Amino acid sequence: MAGQLNILIAGKNGSLVDTMIFANINPETRKVTLVSIPRDLYYNGRKINSIYTFYGMEELKRALSFVTGYQVDKYILIDMYAFIEVIDMIGGIDVHLDDPVIDPTYKTFDNGQWSTLYYRAGDYHLSGKQALRLARTRHTSSDFARAERQQMILAALQQKARNFGFGDAAGLTKLAENVLAKVETDVSLAEALSYYFRYQKFDISRGHVLSSGNVLESKYTGDSKRAANNCGNPSGTQQQATCASIDKGAYILEPRNGNWNSVRWFFHQIIEGELDEE
Repeated sequence: MAGQLNILIAGKNGSLVDTMIFANINPETRKVTLVSIPRDLYYNGRKINSIYTFYGMEELKRALSFVTGYQVDKYILIDMYAFIEVIDMIGGIDVHLDDPVIDPTYKTFDNGQWSTLYYRAGDYHLSGKQALRLARTRHTSSDFARAERQQMILAALQQKARNFGFGDAAGLTKLAENVLAKVETDVSLAEALSYYFRYQKFDISRGHVLSSGNVLESKYTGDSKRAANNCGNPSGTQQQATCASIDKGAYILEPRNGNWNSVRWFFHQIIEGELDEE
């Protein structure tokens, strides 16, 4: 839509992108809408998160533009170690947990002691390491709950940004330079500063997750021939591609009845304010 900006906010662990959040910024409504896209979404013969590994971010942007029906204009990609540094760089973030987060499989090491991840419901000031734990844990909750926590962290980052002083232009510029140095992005320093001044006080609409609870269905690939036969370049060229073994014999998510229009409808309803998932 004219005047709107769409940014892919992604996180990676190693070479695989394991977090994808579509952020629509609407200056007319002064709202930022966040929609999480599952890494197990099966697109053009492979899990969509593997597109970055084989073809790079521009191809992933094109794929997500097709899936969502909205042009992805910009991207920000951060790995988990840089994520820790960025959160610590701004002095941590404040979050509120409505429910406890417990994961006995997630080992933690704090103050010389080993334990497992456990956060009671309540208010927290999180360091980068603590925020990463909340963003990654899923074994005793779900990918849906993890996506909601990731969006909560983004909202907390925006809230922290609101408190940065307008008077210290040099300090703000230095901070932006340091953050951009920690991430992979096609957002320039000038654009980052412009986005900050334009959008820092916009409301955030979060809690939206593309999932089997709405327009996707879960399937088991099982048949390795299916995954192998479907491998190819997402752009439709004849370039040889190596099939990702993780796509063989794995659970995947696909549009119900193979209808990508239903996925685009889902995004349209949320972004245009006709569907509220909170």
